Amino acid sequence: MSVGPTAQAKGRLSKRAELVWLGIVVAAGIILYLKTFAYFWSAWRAETQYSLAYLVPFVSGYFLWRKWPQAAKAERSPSRLGLFLIVAALVMHIGGTALDISGPSSVSVLIFVLGCCIYFHGPALVRILWFPLAYLVFAIPVPGGVTDLVGFPLQLWSSGAAAGLLRAVGIEVARNGVNLSVPGFDFQVAEACSGMSSLVALTGVTAVFAYLTRLPPLYKWILFFLAVPIALVANAIRVTTIALVGYQWGREAAMGMFHTWSSPILFVAAVVLLFGVNWGFEWLTVRRTTS
Repeated sequence: MSVGPTAQAKGRLSKRAELVWLGIVVAAGIILYLKTFAYFWSAWRAETQYSLAYLVPFVSGYFLWRKWPQAAKAERSPSRLGLFLIVAALVMHIGGTALDISGPSSVSVLIFVLGCCIYFHGPALVRILWFPLAYLVFAIPVPGGVTDLVGFPLQLWSSGAAAGLLRAVGIEVARNGVNLSVPGFDFQVAEACSGMSSLVALTGVTAVFAYLTRLPPLYKWILFFLAVPIALVANAIRVTTIALVGYQWGREAAMGMFHTWSSPILFVAAVVLLFGVNWGFEWLTVRRTTS
């Protein structure tokens, strides 16, 4: 049975109306979230832990581009759940803005995007684009309360681990909370040295790396979660080496160029270690399939 010209015209009009409605919603969302986007930008510039956040939209956009041919073929099944998520996101945004709290508005951006995908296309689109959508989490600044809740325990852990490593190599060290003292040099493991920056950055890099590997899903998730202990250990080693340099050559040497370059060097070392772990997992996978 063929479809008549009238039915085809109605279909085109319906699709055009949907596109217009989608454009209106997206434009309204962008305008509504302008203040939130400005907050993102200021947080990225102010906090070292978001040094790679500038790249997140481009990374998500790249994987969106890679998945677009598959997404274009996905069956459309718009759901009212998406409309519920859009409304919930707007309520969170307006409430957070009214109370001058950045957290709810920031999180609501993701919920708004997710709601638009489900309402205008369907859950199938979300299943296909789950990684580029989920990766946007790394662009959202962590609320200050959460940073304080996590940051200080990380400072304590880093100072305690560094003190243990220094004693293991035979150096006398006194520790008082986040303060470390070795003969001729004393310093504080400040918030910037807590390891939060390397933890956020390494987790973001590992997420992309694990997604691109040919490992089974279980190994991918293990590799992803290994970013946390690797980042913590790398930061403890960094604090220890700063203390060692200060012990040998004094404060100026430790807190100068070495302090500046020790973080990126150990970050690269942590990434190399993740490559090694991935190689080990690939070897285990091949061995299991061939045995």
